[in-house]
Amino acid sequence: MTSSDKTIADQSYTTPINPSDPSSSWMIVQYNEEWYVYNLGAKKFLAVGHTPNLSASASAKLQDTPVAVEFTSNGNGGFHLLSHPGNLHYLCAAPQLAYPISIWSNDDNGATWQIEENPQVEADYETCLQKLKEAFPETVALKIDTRYGYVWSGKNGGALPNRIAKGRDFTFYTRARNGWNCTGGLTIKHGADEYIFTDMQKGAYTTEITIPADKVNGDITITGEWVRDAQTKTAQVLSFSEEFEGTGEPTSQWWKRTERQGATWNRWCSNSPLVVYQEDGALHCRAIPNPDRSTDNVPMITGGVKTQGKFDFKWGRVEARIKTIPHTGTFPAFWMMPTDNSKGWPNNGEIDIWETIDNGDVAYGTVHTNWTYNLNKGGNGGNMGGIDYTLWHVYAVEWNATSITWYVDGQKMWTYNKSTDQNALNNGQWPFDAPFYIILNQSVGNGSWARPADESFTYETQFDWVRVYQKPEHTGIEDVLTEEEQASANSSNTVYDLQGRMVQEAKVGGLYIVDGKKVVM
Repeated sequence: MTSSDKTIADQSYTTPINPSDPSSSWMIVQYNEEWYVYNLGAKKFLAVGHTPNLSASASAKLQDTPVAVEFTSNGNGGFHLLSHPGNLHYLCAAPQLAYPISIWSNDDNGATWQIEENPQVEADYETCLQKLKEAFPETVALKIDTRYGYVWSGKNGGALPNRIAKGRDFTFYTRARNGWNCTGGLTIKHGADEYIFTDMQKGAYTTEITIPADKVNGDITITGEWVRDAQTKTAQVLSFSEEFEGTGEPTSQWWKRTERQGATWNRWCSNSPLVVYQEDGALHCRAIPNPDRSTDNVPMITGGVKTQGKFDFKWGRVEARIKTIPHTGTFPAFWMMPTDNSKGWPNNGEIDIWETIDNGDVAYGTVHTNWTYNLNKGGNGGNMGGIDYTLWHVYAVEWNATSITWYVDGQKMWTYNKSTDQNALNNGQWPFDAPFYIILNQSVGNGSWARPADESFTYETQFDWVRVYQKPEHTGIEDVLTEEEQASANSSNTVYDLQGRMVQEAKVGGLYIVDGKKVVM
């Protein structure tokens, strides 16, 4: 089929389909929360050719190895089949034909396809599920809930999967921040039972931990809390922590909505509770088809929050744990803008900690300045590919007086350095000696970078937490309390939050006012 006249390129494809022939019938099966397309006649699964561009052609195929797919609407009554992993690969079979052919062109996208039940062919769940079980062992859910320290898949970092193989050893690694200790050990819950892993060293370290196969007998939850060593006066302290543990709108103490303006990312911003809300321990930012165009005539509404006027900082480490859904037109971000933007964008700077676009598997980190943007001197961004966006990832920047370094899951992405050339500095190469505030948002593209939005799709990015660490001299913190002092302060009712409200119990690692002094508990 060609994109111009929709004529059949291969006349053999015009042969009428025999609906009673199993080879012309497909099963759509869910297994371990993933979807698979299975051909009854061939007893094989639909796989996909590789292309990052819908206008290119690539052959689909049948194979024994299952490949998970996602069904998404194309907005014209048809659908796409989007393949995992990689998220770049559109697979388009022709369901009205016996076997898959190829990817159609961008202006077709299966607009006329239909999914209909075939009552003349009996489903073959037994064979299909047996093939799935052979390809994928039984799994259990893996949940990580740690504070002020890290749990990685490898010694040098790396994201962990959402599910792991049941009945097999599972090894992971913990890493503390310098000057922080997991003195209480990690609690590892397996099924209905739990145990405490207490062999946690003090100081900066990486610890290898293996959960033995006999304890991987049910869903696994790993929890732990690192406590700052009050004797380590030079180590960074936690100056901001948002865990998004509430429901509904995030706290107005730290956050306000991003306003609708004329840029691509904020052109459809909304205050609707449908596009920003807390649920299940995360902040959900969404871009959704507009449910009421009679009062707001835009095709979609999008959500974001920012700490502008609530919290800003200069120098330190800022990081967030994030999960998103790749899709054509997606454009989510975790980024920072200058508190003083009096010179106008981009002269006061912009720090994009994490962005991704479309169906890609890439994380981008970028700065914008007069030097890099207006004068087009380049060297303003780095990226890291191979990101599995079905997993949670930790994105961070370490920012000081002379450099900004980006990290993904503890692994360095790239560094932007302050120039030693006075001419470059005079022309705005380094506007990063002033406070910045934090922005979290889900937006959609317009074709300038991210592709135009799929206006029928619901986009979503989840933010598990956001934290900022700084050296004590940059925070105004006067002291760091020991565990004994923290317990005493909590019991004496002299603890106030930064808004002046008395708190019944302060959280470890938080900033409070105790006896008139700003301290870390």
